[in-house]
Amino acid sequence: MWIIKIGGSWITNSKLRELIDNLNNFKYSENLIIVVGGGHFTDSVRLVYQDKRLSEKTGHFLALKATEMFALLLKEMNKEVSLISKIESLKKKTNKLKIWLPSLSLKKEQTFIHSWNSTSDSVAAWLHNKLDSRGLLFIKSLILNDDIYKLSNLQKKNILDKNVDQYLSKKKNIKIIGPDIIELLKDFSNWNDLFFKCKEVKV
Repeated sequence: MWIIKIGGSWITNSKLRELIDNLNNFKYSENLIIVVGGGHFTDSVRLVYQDKRLSEKTGHFLALKATEMFALLLKEMNKEVSLISKIESLKKKTNKLKIWLPSLSLKKEQTFIHSWNSTSDSVAAWLHNKLDSRGLLFIKSLILNDDIYKLSNLQKKNILDKNVDQYLSKKKNIKIIGPDIIELLKDFSNWNDLFFKCKEVKV
């Protein structure tokens, strides 16, 4: 199985439907599990958190719920995708493109850091570690020109969150890609070949 993190900034990307439709083409050959960001939905939670003085724990839980609004949007765009909350169900090969709804599983999960430094990047990394998946791919909105990136540098530039490294110790097959993922999805019908073409993240 493979973990794919789609950044929340893709919510307003005109090629979002194309992205999810092309990922869905791999459903018969690979067990792909998508984790999504919250984008504008999470921004709204942050505003409420600051205004109403919620506890960080409650604010973070609401932020996780906000990512699930993006998941529902993707389901609206492509009815074939499957929204799943139970981790055990993610492991099963079902010929469905899976999108994880993480809030209930992570609400009381002690191995996950419940703070604003744990965005959906950390959610994806935690799941990659939990399931021992074959690889983790971060799909971002920014253009990435280098072939190899250090995880710590991506964190310093706020491209990946501050806690993501906590879940990736000794992990391999971490990749990152920008909007050019669309062209790769058109060019490759084999997921392993496509994954190899993405930018390497060195832990």
